[in-house]
Amino acid sequence: MIAGSVFCSTCAGNQRWGRSEISEHIFEPITEAEVIAAQHAWAKHVTEQNVDPLLDLYDFGTPDRPLLFKPTLSEVIRRDRGSARAYFVGGDPNYPHDQGFLNRGWKQVEFQSAAGPLPNPGALSYSDMGNYAFVDGDSDVTHADYTFVYHKRDGRVLISLHHSSLTWFPASDG
Repeated sequence: MIAGSVFCSTCAGNQRWGRSEISEHIFEPITEAEVIAAQHAWAKHVTEQNVDPLLDLYDFGTPDRPLLFKPTLSEVIRRDRGSARAYFVGGDPNYPHDQGFLNRGWKQVEFQSAAGPLPNPGALSYSDMGNYAFVDGDSDVTHADYTFVYHKRDGRVLISLHHSSLTWFPASDG
């Protein structure tokens, strides 16, 4: 076992712990403050339209253990960097419906967690669920619900699961 790190055996596709089982998935302890800092970084990159630093916040994993990313304004689940990039910037003929989430000109993103972020057993990952508000240049607000799972690897907090959908508002009776 590497000092200061914990090996995630299920991430390597097995159920055993030990030096021979170590793969590229060595997760480190993570704190709530680090997760909140990652959320702030995510919001900053969205508002500044910095696609590469934004994508660097995601752990795209391996083909057998990919990122799971269901974007707000898409029906297509993304599992790799190219498809996530297509969602954020558009223009990819493989994803003709992607208009580029970053192209909407968001000026502000506000996270409103339901009760977290919350540590998962062993403090090797955190989960968070809530809603966020995206404010554009005309001060129009788009509300969405989110779920994120974060872990820390090689000193970096990364997103391993991201689900987002537009917030449902019931029809008013008036």
